[in-house]
Amino acid sequence: MTFHATLLSGLIVAGSWLHAQEPELLNDAYLSRIRAEAARNHPAAAASLLRAQAAAADGRAIRLWDDPMAGLSLMGADRMMRRDEGDIKLMIEQPLPKPGVYQAGKDKAAAVQRAENAKSINARLELGAAAARTAIELALADESISLQAQQLGWLREMTANARARAINPEMTSAEPLRMESELVKETQLLEAAKRIRSSLASKLNLQLGRGIGSAWPTLRLPGKALPLPIGKAEVARISRTNPMVLSLKEMTTAAKAEMRMADRERQPGFSITAGSSTYSGTGDHRSAEVGVKMSLPWFNDHSYQAKVDAAALREKAAIADVDTLIREIEIQVIAAVTEATNAASQADAYSGEVESKARLTTESIQSSWISSTATLAELLETRRLLFSIRLDQRRFIAMQLSALEELNVLVPRK
Repeated sequence: MTFHATLLSGLIVAGSWLHAQEPELLNDAYLSRIRAEAARNHPAAAASLLRAQAAAADGRAIRLWDDPMAGLSLMGADRMMRRDEGDIKLMIEQPLPKPGVYQAGKDKAAAVQRAENAKSINARLELGAAAARTAIELALADESISLQAQQLGWLREMTANARARAINPEMTSAEPLRMESELVKETQLLEAAKRIRSSLASKLNLQLGRGIGSAWPTLRLPGKALPLPIGKAEVARISRTNPMVLSLKEMTTAAKAEMRMADRERQPGFSITAGSSTYSGTGDHRSAEVGVKMSLPWFNDHSYQAKVDAAALREKAAIADVDTLIREIEIQVIAAVTEATNAASQADAYSGEVESKARLTTESIQSSWISSTATLAELLETRRLLFSIRLDQRRFIAMQLSALEELNVLVPRK
């Protein structure tokens, strides 16, 4: 009874350990967590957010009323004149707002703030996509290590078979040596793959703001290609979803507001003045005055007109920049969709008929080699081809995932 209980306990522990060692699937939910962590912890994301907050503060700094001005003057004259008119004068002046300038300034600041917010979103998207691509590379490295470990196990098995065959006096001893050489070479390749995996894990830790030595579980890529995006539909979404396009559109709005500001500033400015006179000898009030002042902007009309013209040209340039950026992103979107489509097509082909035929060929050649009707060179060549097909299928899946990450930066879905 005790033996059976111990055995059952051991099986439970072993089963739990095997379950814990199962590779984690690199699906969209897993990648979403990677993206969010990178956007949350990377200093570049923090910097972009601070710039957006600074733009918001700039908007709050715009004033409707300029600061009032106060003045004090003392009269130097004979006593009678000072007594009659007052020798201490206090003055205050308040400039009046120019119609439309304040609202145009607020509109410009709001547009700049929205542009900075869009840039901040783009920065977080790029940082998240970069970390996700590293995670995809890490999963591909784990897949490669797994396939190389299988290849190494097969070589060990074939090396044992070669040694058993070499016992026959009619067989040559070259085959075991060749197999041992292949075994050493594949062992070195496996060790190199593990070092690459360690480097990718460190890179991903840095992108996420974790400790450089933080451990990562074994990852695995999806077994088959993901649904494909439609190129025309993705291109149509650029002007509505791409953060940099949205940012440039807001700068166009800011340029329009700047032109309105320049046009309003060429109008005359008014200010209200008030003053009073007092005699210092007795402190008696002598007079008070209220007035209105007006600026004469027509003397500098050419300067104001140049400012309006400059603002109009900046608006046209901003519109052209939007069109230029949309064209550039259209090219990138088409390239990303094409890469994702090609990778998916090749992944499907390599996981189906291509892999199946290569596997059957390898099994046939292996049986023929064991029965001495095929050469060792043929066996190794077919096995390398099978390994290459399986690894390429994993690479194509990784290529599709990376292309989709690029597409998500260009035309975000969330």
